[in-house]
Amino acid sequence: MTHAWRAELGWAASLRTLSDELFSDLVAINTWLGHHANHSIPVVPVRYRSAEILGKEKRLDDLTRTTLFDSGRLTLDLLACTRYPPPLPAAVTGHGPDVLIVENSDTYWVLNELLSSATNHPIGAIAWGSGRTFPAQVDSLRVDVGGRGPVTGTAWYWGDFDPHGIAIAESATLASTAVPVRPVTALWSAMADRPIQDRGTVDWSNVYGDRLLGPELWSQLAHIRSAHGRVAQEAVPVSALARWIDRLR
Repeated sequence: MTHAWRAELGWAASLRTLSDELFSDLVAINTWLGHHANHSIPVVPVRYRSAEILGKEKRLDDLTRTTLFDSGRLTLDLLACTRYPPPLPAAVTGHGPDVLIVENSDTYWVLNELLSSATNHPIGAIAWGSGRTFPAQVDSLRVDVGGRGPVTGTAWYWGDFDPHGIAIAESATLASTAVPVRPVTALWSAMADRPIQDRGTVDWSNVYGDRLLGPELWSQLAHIRSAHGRVAQEAVPVSALARWIDRLR
């Protein structure tokens, strides 16, 4: 495409086809690069840069899904911006290096109170994984949780014992690269003795939670799966959670 491209966008001249909209985007980026040549540019979140250059805060999100973004072409580094993960709602519960993430909001509040009242445990913060949102939030563990900075210990996760809860935990474990995400086996184990909920309605086919929980614990929970039921976090009583915290100290 014919234009006085800067060196960083010289590859644009070889593009055979380009829509008017994409051409306008590249021209705007070319102009912005020219205005900031030989200047130190502070790195900002990607949507701030997108609003500054293109007038639309989500336009760079769209462009990153096109062939314009690639090695040797447009990059977030070139535009001095970065993509932050969605934050985890969290509260400080102590001075320890670990963080506990739970699936459900009521469980978050209960454990927040219990952990904040206890001392000498390794859980420095409690976070709410917002149900199925947690795998998308997991990268926030390496940025900041509860205003304490990056997690320096282990991120412990506990959710409902049902196919969705297992899938969330597995996805988060696989998605986290900087901070290890591990299941709180003691709390999953506590579900084995709770009344089975929603009997006959839960499809456990193609769920292989032994990869997450280990074969022994997965077997311990087999009767719940055989009944085609589930156990929610809230079915584990507060007293059981308090005993678990006591054992951490």
